[in-house]
Amino acid sequence: MRNPYLGFFLALWVAWPMHAAASDPFVDTLEPCLKFFNDEAADPRYQVVLGQGWTVSLFEVAKEHGGNLGSDICGDLDASDWDLNGPYRWPDDLGELGEGNAVNLKMITSPWLALMIERARAVDKTRAPIQRITITGLPEPGAVLVRVKFATLEAQAEAPASVDLNEQGEVLTREKRVPDQLERAPAKVEVPAPQAEASAAPTIDPQNALAMLLGATNAEPDAQIIRVTLSSFSAGLVYRNGANTPIRQTEFNYIDAQASGLSDAEFEFPSAFKACDMRVQQVKNAVAKVVLQKRYQSTAKRLQHLLLECSDDKPKPHWSLIAMEPFEYFDLPGQIE
Repeated sequence: MRNPYLGFFLALWVAWPMHAAASDPFVDTLEPCLKFFNDEAADPRYQVVLGQGWTVSLFEVAKEHGGNLGSDICGDLDASDWDLNGPYRWPDDLGELGEGNAVNLKMITSPWLALMIERARAVDKTRAPIQRITITGLPEPGAVLVRVKFATLEAQAEAPASVDLNEQGEVLTREKRVPDQLERAPAKVEVPAPQAEASAAPTIDPQNALAMLLGATNAEPDAQIIRVTLSSFSAGLVYRNGANTPIRQTEFNYIDAQASGLSDAEFEFPSAFKACDMRVQQVKNAVAKVVLQKRYQSTAKRLQHLLLECSDDKPKPHWSLIAMEPFEYFDLPGQIE
């Protein structure tokens, strides 16, 4: 049985200045993403993949949406050598998915990561940069596997072997139950629907849809843009021209790059959503940048919803993307500056 006080003493040890491991450039570039773990949503994460300046956490997709694992991303994957589009299949050797074997996200702090890297370097006797750290929930209660993989140096014929550790930084023999990369879930084989019942083509030209919105809206250049919706069947801009003015929404049906049913009217913003505070130019910048991201491009033809929004757990404007067949949900940075 696992010692219930072990986690407490480990946290105390890591936090104590005398024992704090030296910072590592790999950890420093992850800081913007690591801070989100303290405010993470309630959905459990079963694997966390840390790359050079980006992180991906994998969560269980509801059974009505096909099950398996989806992904939530922080950072830019342009420099990644890993296909993280998902969905993924949880290995049978790791047992049934359940909150009991989820990764404790609050554990993933800069000092803790620096300690894992220090221990891994001591074993492999290398100063090579870190390529990736993967943290995977194990079926044993509260146990996780930390796999540290070093990048290949030009002078090396091949990359150093990865190092497996437990949560306390103790080196383990290689955990064969955990692959270097989870397998992709098999695609569903479906009979094509008759042409008359075919759904609308996805919105794969967000810039055109936004241009149509801005050409039809009554939003002024300095208006507060609260939320932007670009979906496979409509486009909408929720805004307010002044602090004391009503919230309005410009909206139209958007099918096959054609707009219809245009309206601009007062809108009751749902209390469950959080209002963003953006300007028109910032929205233009965000749309121009998201279409260049590989993560967006890989799912553009399957997108059902592309939302520029804010939430209580992620108050800064960010993109929420929902793709269909196979179902996939993930976030991307808003990049509104």
